[in-house]
Amino acid sequence: MKKILIGLVVIVAVIAGGAYYVFSNLDKIVETAVEEAGSQVTKVDVTLDGVRLELTEGNAALNGLQVGNPDGFKTDYAMALGTVSVSVDTSSVGQDVIVVREVVVDGPAIIYELSGTDSNIAAIQKNVESFTSAMGGSGGSSAESTEEGAKVVIENLYIRNGEVAVSAGFLDGEKMGVGLPEIHLTDIGKDSGGATPAEVAAKVLDAISTAVISSVATLDLGSMVEGAGAVMEGAGDAVKGVTEGAGESVGGAVEGAADAVKGLFGGDSN
Repeated sequence: MKKILIGLVVIVAVIAGGAYYVFSNLDKIVETAVEEAGSQVTKVDVTLDGVRLELTEGNAALNGLQVGNPDGFKTDYAMALGTVSVSVDTSSVGQDVIVVREVVVDGPAIIYELSGTDSNIAAIQKNVESFTSAMGGSGGSSAESTEEGAKVVIENLYIRNGEVAVSAGFLDGEKMGVGLPEIHLTDIGKDSGGATPAEVAAKVLDAISTAVISSVATLDLGSMVEGAGAVMEGAGDAVKGVTEGAGESVGGAVEGAADAVKGLFGGDSN
């Protein structure tokens, strides 16, 4: 009997110790989960500086969430999302569908980089779409592991105080900035009985892409390209690669590049 009691005490101690470890390291566990799942869905590096959880209130804050660039893009990142605050309906935790009352992304910095006819944001969108398509088909073990667990309904999602910088690959990191209009999405996943994390990511990226393109369309991209003319002088061959006038002067090539860039955003081409 004594040995049995000792064994039970040891088991209880191990369970208690494990529970304490999980609870005391929960912030780090969530941080790692966000980074791994985010990287898997977007197919780019997703990093997070830290997580602060208030379990009884159902609140969480994600600090320093950054989404990297796909291969082939030169800028440091695609999105640095500032502070992300999340408020969850605690009564829904543990259910098949978790209700998120509000998500606020405050102060995101987005770099919209053009490379040829593609952009970094569009490339990430394609990655997310590829992931969700794989899930909808035969799928794979990695997709299944990321999508296990509850779905979510997000009642309100706000993206505020954002900034967009547009850059073109042939300008080697040259950028112009503009404000990002506030984005407000409502009832994500409500009509479908809950959305997977990948579906949420796709919807948010679509809204961000629309807002970014709208903002970038107001910029004088022609001036940006022409302003790079001095740097590009003497590099006529490189400029000719993005213009039709292969035999024209550097000045004419730069003007052609400006028109081409404007065309990517629905602007007039001369």
